Amino acid sequence: MILRDILLIALRGLRSHKMRSALTMLGLVIGVAAVILLTSFGQGVAGSVNAAVEPIANSITVVPKLSPIPGGPSAKPLTDEDMADIAKIPQVAQMVPLVTGASTGAAGSVAKAVTASTPGAQFLSASVSGTTYNYLAAQQKTLIAGQFFSEAQDRSGANVVVLGPLVSKALYGPDPNAAVGQTLRLNHALFKVIGVLKSFGASGDNAVVMPIKAARSGVFGYGKGGDELSSLSVKATSTAQVKAVEAQITQILRTNHHVTDPQYDDFQVQDLGSRLTTFTSLIQLITNFVPAIAAVSLLVGGIGVLNIMLVSVTDRTREIGTRKAVGASDSAILSQFVMEAITLAGLGGLIGVGIGVGLILLTKVLIPYVGASGFLSSFDPVLAAPPIVIAFVISLAIGLLAGGYPAWRAARLEPIEALRYE
Repeated sequence: MILRDILLIALRGLRSHKMRSALTMLGLVIGVAAVILLTSFGQGVAGSVNAAVEPIANSITVVPKLSPIPGGPSAKPLTDEDMADIAKIPQVAQMVPLVTGASTGAAGSVAKAVTASTPGAQFLSASVSGTTYNYLAAQQKTLIAGQFFSEAQDRSGANVVVLGPLVSKALYGPDPNAAVGQTLRLNHALFKVIGVLKSFGASGDNAVVMPIKAARSGVFGYGKGGDELSSLSVKATSTAQVKAVEAQITQILRTNHHVTDPQYDDFQVQDLGSRLTTFTSLIQLITNFVPAIAAVSLLVGGIGVLNIMLVSVTDRTREIGTRKAVGASDSAILSQFVMEAITLAGLGGLIGVGIGVGLILLTKVLIPYVGASGFLSSFDPVLAAPPIVIAFVISLAIGLLAGGYPAWRAARLEPIEALRYE
């Protein structure tokens, strides 16, 4: 019996039991579609995470800390001198200092001082950050209104501020543009609002950002002699240079702070890249594991194929006996039932591939229209050939394995016993 005849007989057998065949294929359809979808979405999630962390993978944060050893030397703060020395490292591409603290802000007119008794005055406790003009680029933040302070305003210590969205909304209402040009009082100094930051998380949204000189002199009361820093954000020229820069920063700070024993370090150098590597590895592990869970439905589909083929052999026992009586060989019977199982699994696999690919393409089309932002703005399901081919081949293999035993049983039937079967 040639292959074409076997295939035609198999298709005729499936058509004679349409509902049973459709329900049997359903498990394979769901399994193949789920494997393709979850693999594609998993790779899309991994790509989104990589796109989000890539700009900050070469970031290093330096923060002061207390001496961990009781009775050890007193901890020294991080200072402008430390920043100047770190800036001399050839592999340092950018640095952003931060002076932070809490302050009570009030909206009011520059013409008269705002107090708690001023009619209509709005008060809010906010986190104040004094920094430099390159803060936005270094921290991967953007504005939704106005502008950030310029290098000239940074150097002169101009009394200008950029507000976090929570501060802007609390003081000036839901429209961020309404805040631009307004006057804000922080402690005893008046500042002009020139911009509003885009939402970046709860801690960053309740922030007021200004030139570092203005923060020191007008808010924190350091005066001209204040040179302490709350933290220092450093960017290496590349991710490969992070470890070298980290080592040089550590050496510079130990020298400046007269630290001879590492256990007395009064600073902490945090390598963001290594933490991100661990995080992305975890994401990759999850994205590889999720399709394996979906593959369980393929196994369930295989059990369905095995069950239906066993039923088919039982139902067609007399037919098998008749064929063997007129000369059909064991191999012909075996080929027929194996081909039926493979055809059943193959059709289910093809339908599953079609559904999976269709849903991925639909997702790609819909994402720009659902208002995705933040992490989802870079989400793009990856439609790759290997998962599709693997899922389809697995469905065929399941058909072969699940149909093998029933086919072997059919081939071993004796013609006389098969013809006597009721």
